[in-house]
Amino acid sequence: MKTRQDQTGPRRFFARTRKLARLVIGDPRTLVAWSDVTRNAALIEALGTALLKPKASMQGPRAPDGTPIDIAAIAAEYGVEPRVVAILLDQRQHETYRRALAASMLAVVLVLGWAGEMLLSHWKGSQLLAALEFAPFWTFLTLVAFQNAWLNWQIRERRLGSARQFVTTADSLIPRRP
Repeated sequence: MKTRQDQTGPRRFFARTRKLARLVIGDPRTLVAWSDVTRNAALIEALGTALLKPKASMQGPRAPDGTPIDIAAIAAEYGVEPRVVAILLDQRQHETYRRALAASMLAVVLVLGWAGEMLLSHWKGSQLLAALEFAPFWTFLTLVAFQNAWLNWQIRERRLGSARQFVTTADSLIPRRP
């Protein structure tokens, strides 16, 4: 049987404090959405492994930077006319243009929406985690846009080049249509 002293002792004090804290800040388990964190961490890990995994087409010997793309040699190797290779390169340049533009626009829209959400809403612990979780997605979209702009530049210049050469020698980092 409990006495009056047990109900007003330290246990009761801590129970009231815990109830008051939950009333003010909410349940700590929902304050930090651990299920969202683990789900997003798994997605980020999957994206990372997909990006770092080398493609089978990239396993062969690589040409040194600055090597021109020889349309006649490619046409002879595949048994087609050089005009067909030029058309395919123009189509690939158009495709890289569209991809780079789409990734850039999506990244800009997401950054603006994220900034608006962060500026206009009341800050909580879960929003801080959302802000940190957003960075890898924005970085991924930026890298996709950069890679497609780089490929677009290589096709436009008709020569292979490193990313450093692209950044230093390209007149614009924005891709062009064929």
